[in-house]
Amino acid sequence: MRAAAPGGVDAALDGAGGAALDISLDLVADRRRILTLVDHGRAADLGIRVTPPLRSAARLAELVGAGLRIHVRATYPLSEAADAHRDVEPGHGRGKVVITV
Repeated sequence: MRAAAPGGVDAALDGAGGAALDISLDLVADRRRILTLVDHGRAADLGIRVTPPLRSAARLAELVGAGLRIHVRATYPLSEAADAHRDVEPGHGRGKVVITV
């Protein structure tokens, strides 16, 4: 990610937790501009502001309304969920993988 954004990024949305949160910390100068959907306990330990899930969802909706865009690299129907899993398994793809129901 650092190669794609050598100067860092303005904000990060972490939907994976773990190492993804570490990458967000490395790339975003202002921790108030990092939002995690899955790793609230660790985020709080790292000094990242944590909001309850409903407030997080409302804030995310505000950000989307203000122009936040998430790159979706692939979309799979539920019947191909195994293929979607294989797609993300290496952990190095850019963008999100979506499973539609």
